[in-house]
Amino acid sequence: MNNRLSNIFHSSESIPREVRTARVANSIAFVILGAIFATWAVRIPAIETLFHLTKTDISIALLGLAVGSILGLIASSALVARYSAKAVVRLAIITYCLLLPVISFSGGLSTLLITLVGFGFGKGLLDVAANTQALHIEQAYPRQIMGGFHALYSAGALLGSLIGALFTSLGLSPQVHFLILAATFLSIGLTASVWLLPPEEDEIEDTNTELALPSREILGFCLIGFCALLIEGIANDWSAVFLKGAAGARPAVAALGFAAFALAMTLGRFAADRAVDMVGPRRFIQLTAAIAALGVIVTLVPIPPVTLFGFGILGFGIGGVAPVNISLVGQADLNRSPESAVAAVSTSSYAGFAAGPVAIGLLADATSLRVAFLPAIGVAAVIATLTFTLPTRGNTASAVSSD
Repeated sequence: MNNRLSNIFHSSESIPREVRTARVANSIAFVILGAIFATWAVRIPAIETLFHLTKTDISIALLGLAVGSILGLIASSALVARYSAKAVVRLAIITYCLLLPVISFSGGLSTLLITLVGFGFGKGLLDVAANTQALHIEQAYPRQIMGGFHALYSAGALLGSLIGALFTSLGLSPQVHFLILAATFLSIGLTASVWLLPPEEDEIEDTNTELALPSREILGFCLIGFCALLIEGIANDWSAVFLKGAAGARPAVAALGFAAFALAMTLGRFAADRAVDMVGPRRFIQLTAAIAALGVIVTLVPIPPVTLFGFGILGFGIGGVAPVNISLVGQADLNRSPESAVAAVSTSSYAGFAAGPVAIGLLADATSLRVAFLPAIGVAAVIATLTFTLPTRGNTASAVSSD
């Protein structure tokens, strides 16, 4: 415990300047990752109207986005290993930002579908490359810092949503909106990326360039990521519906469900790094999984303010699981590159994020929405149990071994 406390108060002066600068630059990459996606998401209704799309058309377009994201996640480890995380972050920012305005000029479903596949591919690349860069930066610190990066992704999503709401209220078209945001974040992102950490001299040549596919070796990490994002996806997509239907809240109150969850999740991620230093990563995941389970239980109380508070507890608990899991897999003693392991865990996590809301909808149709939320408690328990199966090493592992 004394070592952990000394690490918490370790002077930043001992961290090389280039590492601290890279941390700022990579933080900007995480903000862009969240803000650009939120920019697209908040204007989906406008795109639907602009191109005269049906609900089925939108579903097909979103499927293209999901496919592109998965392809980007799978291919990312080989690209990062071949060209370095710094180079792939730059490539991904260019792809991600440039394709945003193209979405608004697509003109129809077929072009929109193709554009969204590319847009999702850029998102997947940036996700893994920024996380890989974060692992390299974290290795120079005596403490956990991954949670801060992921918190800035959430903050970026909130920023993109607020800007989207403002631009929509001002009557700006999606074309103008997307062009402004794309140009702004592209210039900021490329400027900041100059200060990302370069690869070691022989890192690229000696790194295995296998595709990022889950394997038995990292099954525990993949399952934790899947379960954590499954719960997150449920709260993202069903919080407002749950408040209005199962809890009987007024529409204005129901709309606050996602806001409460997202804000609490951001706060939880900012708090995660210091908490990990104090209790260790394995115990941290166990505790936060328990908090998430408590949040689900509280949401089941059919009193709108209590349900709203429950979504806040849920967000605060589940928010730190994914970044700490990524940090652990990056330092695990594996027979594969950290880039490939991170990408595989990210792919599994994305699968959970996509599957959770669908499963809840099917179960709710067969039973009720309140009953459909109950399995999330068991999923949180699975997360806590899986921590006992994780192989670790390095500065994060030292905390695990002393849990």
